[in-house]
Amino acid sequence: MNKAEPCFTERRQKKSREVNNTEKENTNTLSEKELELIGQFARKKLESDEIYTFSLILCDNEIDRDNEKFTVSALNKLAELFVGKTGIFDHNMKSKDQTARIYSAEVVTDTNRKTSDGEPYTYIKAKAYMVRTEKNKDLIAEIDAGIKKETSVGCCVSDISCSICGMNIKTHGCEHQKGKVYGGKLCCYHLSEPTDAYEWSFVAVPAQKNAGVIKSFVPESETEKLAEWANEYREELKADIIRAAVSVIPEMKSSSLEEICESLSVKSMREMRDAFRENAKKNLPVIRQLDCVGTDNENCNSEYKI
Repeated sequence: MNKAEPCFTERRQKKSREVNNTEKENTNTLSEKELELIGQFARKKLESDEIYTFSLILCDNEIDRDNEKFTVSALNKLAELFVGKTGIFDHNMKSKDQTARIYSAEVVTDTNRKTSDGEPYTYIKAKAYMVRTEKNKDLIAEIDAGIKKETSVGCCVSDISCSICGMNIKTHGCEHQKGKVYGGKLCCYHLSEPTDAYEWSFVAVPAQKNAGVIKSFVPESETEKLAEWANEYREELKADIIRAAVSVIPEMKSSSLEEICESLSVKSMREMRDAFRENAKKNLPVIRQLDCVGTDNENCNSEYKI
């Protein structure tokens, strides 16, 4: 750190949050753009099958376990600063613990989700890579299995302000204590004006609940298609049940049958449909106009005489 730098600049190690799912990306189909981004940090050209990549949430604007939060402007700056930064373990500053490197980062806002203090939820989504080796194959397996997923960032911010009065804590201080409630509002410290990003680490207990390795979303996946077909099949079964039930229990409303169907499995719906159909055949037997009637096989259509 430059000695001329103001003393209130503080290095922050904000721990990221846990996410329930992990991601294993298909490293054999990396785009040329991604290979180009990764190539900026490699001394030789790397092929897709040599590389393992994964996505992670570095940090967000939610109030963390330390009652601190990054501002959105801070996240935008940190997204730039973290590109190229190395991943280690437990903030241990030893080169032997280097495991991966971030090759891209972006700020994402989820407009359908709010933070605990009412802001649109915003986070840094980063992509990291490592070279597949015998040494790190166990780490890759642990990432895929969800064992290694919580992460933490080490960075430097020059402004830490009180959410209640807005005073800069490092230069002026204030009478409020983070974690306490004043007038119905929780006091927390806003972290802004990042000046540097050092590293990110795999950790056991993160301060930020939401940062860590995340699962990617693949549009139009086979799972989605199967779910769509299953929904269509359920709707067809429901329509068949209602049609068959009309002749068996005409007093029952179709809306009641729809509610019953919603709570049934596909197997139960099939059984109900078949049962209604069988009962409908018994109650309303089909008489064909061209059937032969009588022992002499002559069709006199007596069933239709008045």
